[in-house]
Amino acid sequence: MAFIALGLVFLFIFVSGGLRSVEVGFQNTQKIYVRNVWLCAVFSYAVALAGFSIFLAVSKVVAPSAWPSLDDVRHMPWWAPFGGLIGGVAVVGMITVAKYVGVATFNAVVIVSEMVVALVMDHLGLMGFDTREITLPRLVAVGLITVAVYLMASDSPEQAPAPLTTATAEGISR
Repeated sequence: MAFIALGLVFLFIFVSGGLRSVEVGFQNTQKIYVRNVWLCAVFSYAVALAGFSIFLAVSKVVAPSAWPSLDDVRHMPWWAPFGGLIGGVAVVGMITVAKYVGVATFNAVVIVSEMVVALVMDHLGLMGFDTREITLPRLVAVGLITVAVYLMASDSPEQAPAPLTTATAEGISR
């Protein structure tokens, strides 16, 4: 049974990761029509807030769970709620640069950066995670992923960004 549960966890991660690539497409398409990076980010988070509010309401009916107490919230580290803002940086990255390198290269670079930061976080046991030391196999894995990024980037034609003007700085040009 534990094997099946672990398989379902990995399936969920796999699907979630695939959806990140689809998200890049959504963000890129949105920017083509909205033409303003910051407004695109606001739209994205407004839709996410509405969607997750619906999920929260449904979950309270389908699988009720306890709400945090005021004491729980008071003892939460001050920085914990900023995860969404950090995710917003990724969204702005998608909106602004993914079209120049393509979805595959963009995501490959994101994966390398995630792996490097994750290794450090695991090694130091940061943010509530158990300590998992940096080992040679983990370093080799990051190295292989980095080689994959190089191969991905070197095989895709680059599209140079348009020269920065006042219009493009404000997100006006397509």
